[in-house]
Amino acid sequence: MSQFIIYGAGGCGRRCLEFLEWKGLGDRCAGFCDKQYKKIGYVDNKKCLSYSEATEKKLPFLIAMYDEQMSKEVLHMIEDNGGIGYLYSDFHKALGWEQHVYYREWCAFVHARYNDKWFEEAEQKEVTDVFWNENSVFYQYFKQLDLSNVIELACGRGRHVPYYIGKAGKITLVDILEENIEICRERFKDYDKLEYYKNNGYNLEKLSADSYTSLFTYDSMVHFELMDVYEYLKDIYRVIQGGGYALFHHSNYISDYKTNFTNSPHARCFMSKDIFAYLAYRVGFKVIDQTVIDWYGAKNLDCITLLKK
Repeated sequence: MSQFIIYGAGGCGRRCLEFLEWKGLGDRCAGFCDKQYKKIGYVDNKKCLSYSEATEKKLPFLIAMYDEQMSKEVLHMIEDNGGIGYLYSDFHKALGWEQHVYYREWCAFVHARYNDKWFEEAEQKEVTDVFWNENSVFYQYFKQLDLSNVIELACGRGRHVPYYIGKAGKITLVDILEENIEICRERFKDYDKLEYYKNNGYNLEKLSADSYTSLFTYDSMVHFELMDVYEYLKDIYRVIQGGGYALFHHSNYISDYKTNFTNSPHARCFMSKDIFAYLAYRVGFKVIDQTVIDWYGAKNLDCITLLKK
């Protein structure tokens, strides 16, 4: 397992270590390097080194600093001394991961560790009304779904379930986070119509083909990398029965093709109404309808798409 040194022991560097430990990869960090190394001493159990001590290890550096200009200056220093450095924006390269895989995992990490307050706020009626108010465009589409055997993808902590559980025959809740699945298990333990599936964040490989009457996902796919959206669409087409519908709330943000979960309005990923329709069509779906919507003041940021197999 290749190691690297995290340059910068502030909030950015500490969050990088926290992410590594969350993924069970804490050993990838061989230590920290910081100008304040004497004062810092250790970050968790990782020693903070001087630059000269760190270079003696002959390992790459991950420059974990939010200041872009300072990061580039550090990178030039490292490269001028014959070393290898990765900017914070290139964390995936230090890990040896594909970029979209890194952002998928980082998105999950942020939701797991830092979004408790958001999950609480998301339960409030003024928030859920966006989806479940009788006049909501979401609800107008949702009423077209056959709920005999429905999948809710990226269910979070189950905030939507109370709004449709009485109308559904069987429900399968899917989420990338085990903690969300466990919260839902406890929350809905008195119902025998629910099943739970902790998936990998890009397909539904453990679900049977041609078995589900519908699928929907709200306020989650807006954060998914385009490559993962495509993988999901292929597998959703596989599991939905012929004639079944799938309803998606996805990003319509195309202002910057380099965008990702960490640097765009409302953490939207690169996607558009037309790109989504193209991908859906390519996997075999019929595009029934699409509506572009604003999101908390951001004009035309999102889209709702209804598909049919």
